[in-house]
Amino acid sequence: MNQKRIARCLIGAGGMAAAGILIVFGVYVPVLANEMRQMYPEYAPLYWPGLIGLWSVAALFLLGLWEYFRVCGRIGQERSFCAENARSLGRIALYMALDGVLWLGAVFAPGLVFHLDIGPVFILFLLCALASFALGILAWGLGRLVQKAAVLQEENDLTV
Repeated sequence: MNQKRIARCLIGAGGMAAAGILIVFGVYVPVLANEMRQMYPEYAPLYWPGLIGLWSVAALFLLGLWEYFRVCGRIGQERSFCAENARSLGRIALYMALDGVLWLGAVFAPGLVFHLDIGPVFILFLLCALASFALGILAWGLGRLVQKAAVLQEENDLTV
């Protein structure tokens, strides 16, 4: 497989992820939050803070995907190991770490601020926080590897 084909496959996967994020956070979450607000009036104070918090999570995911698409574009241009990709992966790691912090805030804020128990959603949000942190660590590690490979690539280009 050549670089352009790999980049197209990666962009397609990123496009599916973006569509999923937009559908879940743009359609499903507001509908579910509205239904929960009607079924459980004691949770009504969490409606707007919860939506804004979850939309902030989605925005960080989309910023990470933007950087991902930039990396994919460079891969298609035969520039897989470059300093720009290393920086983009570092930014993705930062966005995912911030997402993890927001998820943890979603776990603890209802109890601390509103004195509410979010029940089983606690486990879901905790798993989302752990997944965000794991993605951040993965992106950070890949960024470090790409950074080292970029230095080797540059030295190799100079010797040729």
